[in-house]
Amino acid sequence: MNKILEVKHVSASYTTQGGAFSREKVQIVLHDVSFDLYEGEALGLVGESGSGKTTIARAILGFLPKYEGEIIHYSKRPQLIFQDPYTALNPARTVGWILEEPLKIYGKFDKAERRRRIIEMLENVGLSEEYMTRRPSELSGGQRQRVSIAAALIVRPKLVIADEPVSALDVTIQAQILQLLDDMRDKYGLSYLFISHDMNVVYQLCDRVIVMKKGVIVEDNTIDEIFDHPKHPYTRELVEASR
Repeated sequence: MNKILEVKHVSASYTTQGGAFSREKVQIVLHDVSFDLYEGEALGLVGESGSGKTTIARAILGFLPKYEGEIIHYSKRPQLIFQDPYTALNPARTVGWILEEPLKIYGKFDKAERRRRIIEMLENVGLSEEYMTRRPSELSGGQRQRVSIAAALIVRPKLVIADEPVSALDVTIQAQILQLLDDMRDKYGLSYLFISHDMNVVYQLCDRVIVMKKGVIVEDNTIDEIFDHPKHPYTRELVEASR
């Protein structure tokens, strides 16, 4: 398989200001993080809150201004699916506007072609054309997340970072959204970096899993090996907690 992303020896930290009688403190967020992501692969990134998962995602997306190491992209315009469908969408805009705006920014399409692509993408995520005129407040949580997925995929990226995309949804809707993500991977040849704290969710979608703890990768293996033969004590904790 061809690589779609390389993360090489990435480290990052931030400095907190000390008080009148104390020095500044340096907090290491990422320490020598390296991994590859391949075309068509769903790679899970798992760890507790504060483990560095979201920081590495921000670095990959270009939102982290300072870090050491190197991140190499082999595709254009990686996209992000946000955690919370209730805050990710502009409440003042219609679904049609939300999906059309990326096409205006990235594409050279006339109005008729933009409309055609919007309707096609809505159908792909299980929503009809009539949703174009609705606002986020008129949608359920699952419908909002479908729109968020459509907004990420409308510019046809090859790499999608999904940051806890089902954690705000109930279990039944979670399963539907995970199935949709899997279907979209097959349809568009996507690669996912799927961030989660929930091993059960990761098991349903991912081929391989990276486990992070305190900014360090402690294990990197296939999903079956992680569940059947976890090597690091922290990985074993996560797997046991999921059973």
